[in-house]
Amino acid sequence: MQSQYATTTQVQQLAITPAAYTRFENASPGCTTAALQAASSLLDSFLAGQFVLPLQTTPTQGWDMSLVLATCAVAAKLLYDQFGYNPSSPVDALIQRRYEEQLSWATKIRDKEIQPQWIDSSGISSGDQAGDFVTSDAPVGFTGRGSPTSVLPMPPFSPWDGGL
Repeated sequence: MQSQYATTTQVQQLAITPAAYTRFENASPGCTTAALQAASSLLDSFLAGQFVLPLQTTPTQGWDMSLVLATCAVAAKLLYDQFGYNPSSPVDALIQRRYEEQLSWATKIRDKEIQPQWIDSSGISSGDQAGDFVTSDAPVGFTGRGSPTSVLPMPPFSPWDGGL
């Protein structure tokens, strides 16, 4: 099933102007929905490092507005790339900066530097998991930890103690 983490209304509220939306949709009807799906798929490639996909959507949404914002920013970049992008324009430069910021954020999720509180298809909230852990062998060395007093190691040899 194709993920789509944002709606066309949300992309207009968070990433592009209604005028830009109208321009894109007049040029190619349905392109905004396609860009949102493509952006969601791109973000899924980062999320798969930490979550079992797809994220839950029912009975309650399994993600928060941070993923909606990221999806909208990536979709906006895809739309501007398709229909005209001018890096010297302040608006277009803002689209590029938001895109780069959101991909950096997604990379941090993939690398487990941040752990969003989302619910994936395993049904386990990411906050319910203890995370990575380390198992080590029993202590080794010259300590008496856990040893009966009759088998404690001898104190270290010192040549200054006056004899052998």
